Amino acid sequence: MLKPVYIFLLIFFVCFSKTSFSQSYYDFELSSINFTGNNFFSSSDLLTNIESKETPMWLWIFLDSFTPFGDERVYFDSSKISIDKLALKELYRSNGFFNARITNEIVVDSADKSIELNYHITENNYLNYGKINFFGLDSLSSYDYGRLINESITIDSTKRFSESEVQNNIGAIRIFLANNGFIFGRYDSTIVIIDTLTQRANLDIYFHSGGKYTIRETVINKSGKSIEQINNKLISEIADFKPGEIYNQSKIDRSELRLLKTGLFTTLSINPQIKDTSNLTIPLEVSATVGSLNELSPEIKADNEFSSFNIGLGIGYTRKNLFGDARKLNLSTSFRLIDIIHLNFVDLFKSADKRDSTYQGVIDLNLKLEQPFLFGKPILTSTELYLRSQTFKEYTENTYGGAQRFDVEMPPYTFVTLLRPFISLDVAQRENVTKFTSDGITYNLTETDNSLTPGIGVELGSSKTNDILFPTKGSYLFFTPELFHSKSEYKLVRKDITNNTSQLDSTLTGYIYFYRLQTGLSSYISITNDNSSVFASKIRIGYAQAITGSENPNITSDRLIPPNKTFYAGGSNSIRAWKSRELIPRDSVDYFGTTTETNAIRGGTFWFEGSFEFRKKLSDYFGYAVFTDYGNTWNGWKEMQLKDIAVAVGLGIRVYTPIAPFRLDFGSKFYNPRDQSLIFDKKFLESMTIQFGIGEAF
Repeated sequence: MLKPVYIFLLIFFVCFSKTSFSQSYYDFELSSINFTGNNFFSSSDLLTNIESKETPMWLWIFLDSFTPFGDERVYFDSSKISIDKLALKELYRSNGFFNARITNEIVVDSADKSIELNYHITENNYLNYGKINFFGLDSLSSYDYGRLINESITIDSTKRFSESEVQNNIGAIRIFLANNGFIFGRYDSTIVIIDTLTQRANLDIYFHSGGKYTIRETVINKSGKSIEQINNKLISEIADFKPGEIYNQSKIDRSELRLLKTGLFTTLSINPQIKDTSNLTIPLEVSATVGSLNELSPEIKADNEFSSFNIGLGIGYTRKNLFGDARKLNLSTSFRLIDIIHLNFVDLFKSADKRDSTYQGVIDLNLKLEQPFLFGKPILTSTELYLRSQTFKEYTENTYGGAQRFDVEMPPYTFVTLLRPFISLDVAQRENVTKFTSDGITYNLTETDNSLTPGIGVELGSSKTNDILFPTKGSYLFFTPELFHSKSEYKLVRKDITNNTSQLDSTLTGYIYFYRLQTGLSSYISITNDNSSVFASKIRIGYAQAITGSENPNITSDRLIPPNKTFYAGGSNSIRAWKSRELIPRDSVDYFGTTTETNAIRGGTFWFEGSFEFRKKLSDYFGYAVFTDYGNTWNGWKEMQLKDIAVAVGLGIRVYTPIAPFRLDFGSKFYNPRDQSLIFDKKFLESMTIQFGIGEAF
């Protein structure tokens, strides 16, 4: 029998040996983590769910040594293995694999001082849903309970158990309770019972529904510098709560948003007064801080209009609560340079006739009046008037006009989430000056196109995405039909520069009705569980066609469609290997009876384009995207041919900020329909275009 002193020495030796073993790898890098036996989950999905991480590649380590953009080395830590195995088992269990088994193995490379960590997974079979029982919903009427089951429960007993789906259903039930008067309704717990005979997962889900409450009154508490100018009645009318109305959290959220859209308040919240409940009634408290009713705001303008990155300066004045009723007046003016990436700044301050074709700019003046009501209904109406002068590569354009829009507030559960009818009026004058020499005499040939175009239309949209700035799932569908009547006048004037004499070569006038349709679909699919990798795609189609024939038999009707109502492609939000508005029909057209190259002024009447994009977030602030864009414009859908579809491929860099993502895209012409050449037929830099944009491309 061993003496106590020997037993103590033996225990000390064993403990010391284990400690030495675990500590002997403290300076070994964890070079790789591998998984075997995982059929249901990809290795990348498993890697994002464990504590252990692989050491980064040498480039990130190098950057980490002198910049904030790299990553430091990762060393092996044996204490994380047990945490990893628990995390992997929980991941499988939450997806129906209740009998999954996890083992591990480490492979040591002493010479390289690195370790390879291997996890061996035995998934076994998954279980489907079994019986599902709900408890604690007895206070719901049979009508409410039936609606709850039909509207909120999506669990299918023929499908694999999924904890995330169960949680989604629990969340949907909680929302249903909150939107149907059960303000104190809450979720309690879920018990999963494994039926070994049927190999199914039975669920017992417990709630506390409480009573069904109605709104007793609306209490207004306001503060701020302009509270005397905003009366309580106005706030109550915009919030739109009526005594006796069933408590609805979704309506409260919409009312908060409606009040904030007025711009009257710097802070605002609507909350139930829990302490004042009585007889199943509850008051609502609107707490608002009223800000300044006059604002003067200089600003730096940056946008993606014309599918190019534009930047400039502007100033705006806002008057809130104009004449009462929460009307908001906004006056603004701005100057922007178009497609700043490709601008030749040397010519910026030269006269118009000496600038090169890279100079493009916009000067505009805008007036906008908004009010949150129409006939007592929560329909945001906006009246807009504008004056704009634009200089493009091929022509100059001066336009003025206005629009009246009616933004109808849609309930969140409807398919259509955007409903915006509008009427508009556009007056445009476009001028293109070309120079030519004939018989030794130099002429300026000025083509002037004037159009008056009133129209009506409606914007319809269905947004089912989970995030505005970085959507990882869902889709966005839109459809915009428009009807226009256009009066157009075309003049061709030839001026002898030498003798300073002018001659009117031709003038033509035409009237038509035409329609324009635009539609598109964007979809987003998360590839990894942490939503850091997303596959996004889009398709866009536009078409414009004359309804009535031209009164002038010498003029083709479709050629009377004003150029600003035709379609262009190319740019930072379009096909990114081409510059803004660069992709237009190649064929010549009989425009107002005069044969004119389309690229002088006009776009196409048929537009088709799309994109595929892989987006990867490397951190909360940085990411990249790999994309393929395709499409073009034509003079009519019958002119569309596969050989005319431009194809771009490229790589983009993303910087994510709280305001919006900023992106830099490098697009290359994979297939150029102009000369039907592929990317391999030209030098790499010749086919590349750099685009800068704000927000994701779609």
